Amino acid sequence: MPMLVVPGRASAVSGFRLTALLAKLPFPTGAITSIDAHHVHFLDIADTTDIAALHAAALANEATGVWSVISTLLCGPGEGGLAPKAPILLNSQEERPDPNERRIWVLPRSGTISPWSSKATDIFHLCGLRDVVARVERGVVYRLEFAKGFAPDFKLSEHRLVIEAGSDRMTETLYDQCPEAHEVFAHAAKGRPLRAVGIHAGEKLVEPI
Repeated sequence: MPMLVVPGRASAVSGFRLTALLAKLPFPTGAITSIDAHHVHFLDIADTTDIAALHAAALANEATGVWSVISTLLCGPGEGGLAPKAPILLNSQEERPDPNERRIWVLPRSGTISPWSSKATDIFHLCGLRDVVARVERGVVYRLEFAKGFAPDFKLSEHRLVIEAGSDRMTETLYDQCPEAHEVFAHAAKGRPLRAVGIHAGEKLVEPI
């Protein structure tokens, strides 16, 4: 399952919210020297598309062809002319961060499709990309810079206070690095057939609908 990971061009979270988040994280005052956040878009690329060529076009920021359409659709309000906040990745090949830096990737829960994804995918398909992009999803990447000697030696995505501060546990999942395509685009398990259940004593279940 080929995937293209395209970072946003502007901050995804206001300074006020970042300050509030910083206060909730389980680290002493001064341990984190800077924090920022940007959106990141995940594109489930069709197997018939030359993913290497598309990635090269993205890196070159070509002004024509398929990439130009994708780039325009992913450009949010006020982002025109800005450079991506991070490198455009092929699949999940994230470069190793600085030893004092940690990243938290916040995405919709695996196996679900967010309302944003449903609408964005429809727009992509209406713009002639149905045979190129099967689905689009969006998340947020938080980048935390720690003072020397304060970088944690545990996974932030598994720490209870980090999970509670940085995500909605009912609808989102945290990762310490860029997730794999199968984690982002996993399909929800097929639901069971709808059944009607009798509410009166001794009444039997009716047949599945």
